[in-house]
Amino acid sequence: MMDLKDMFYISEKDWYKLQGWATLAYEEDKNEISGLMTAIPKEDGRIEVGNVEILKQENSGTNTELDGDAVSEYMMKYGMKYNNPNMKFVWWHSHHTMGAFWSGTDTNEIEAWRNKSYSLALVINLKEEYLFRVSFWQNSGLPIEQHIDTTLTIERETPKINITKAMKKQYEELCDNKISNVINGGWHMNQQHLWDTSKKPHKYEKDYNMLIEAIESIQDEFVSGTLSYPEFKKNVKKLNKQAKDRKLPFRMKNLKETAPELLNLLITKMPNELVDYDNNNLKNELERIMDFGFNWGGRQWI
Repeated sequence: MMDLKDMFYISEKDWYKLQGWATLAYEEDKNEISGLMTAIPKEDGRIEVGNVEILKQENSGTNTELDGDAVSEYMMKYGMKYNNPNMKFVWWHSHHTMGAFWSGTDTNEIEAWRNKSYSLALVINLKEEYLFRVSFWQNSGLPIEQHIDTTLTIERETPKINITKAMKKQYEELCDNKISNVINGGWHMNQQHLWDTSKKPHKYEKDYNMLIEAIESIQDEFVSGTLSYPEFKKNVKKLNKQAKDRKLPFRMKNLKETAPELLNLLITKMPNELVDYDNNNLKNELERIMDFGFNWGGRQWI
């Protein structure tokens, strides 16, 4: 009997196509990107993962939303091609410079693929780190769930990422940039991208944008392991000093969790959820402007 870790594989060509899409999305817009693949059972008992495609979608630096109709078209296309009742589809997405981990929104998306057997999900980053999850939804007909992160064997010889002109054209056609990134100074914390989604900027919109981006940066670095717990605390203190100096009515929350508790918290929270406001009216105004939505496709995959 074959071990689960030996069962799934992907060709070198398809693996670097995934990396190509992830690289293109980050280099063009600093965004995540997502798509689908097929998982086809082979005569030797293994399952080949392939047919990498991106679909029509809207993306940001922390979110990717597939179009529901495009998902249905992909599934119908390859369902008719292989006519194999045992084939599966793999939902994949990138975490660009962040670590490969399952966020709260990721696990909710995995839940959306619940069925009578099992489903597959893959998250990658630009360091070629990945997590490949097999989610078993039933066991001998019983609703006993089990999620296993296992090996996706990459059958390759030498690393090479090749972004073709056709890929770049398809990216421009299918991927809408939900959030505009503008380089600016002010908050002296790594990335300085401002989100502009309002024709009439709020009085505090610029500073709020920069605080959110700074929070996102240190959040991602701590989750990925590149920022230590003491360094995280120092950065929070630094951010809040800048907020005080600017006399702003909001600041980053003073998180008192232990390091393991903090990691679990940051994996499931978005940057705007880590902000303290002087009053709820201001909170509602700014969050309406920012539009922190988490729909993953036309089926409300939340």
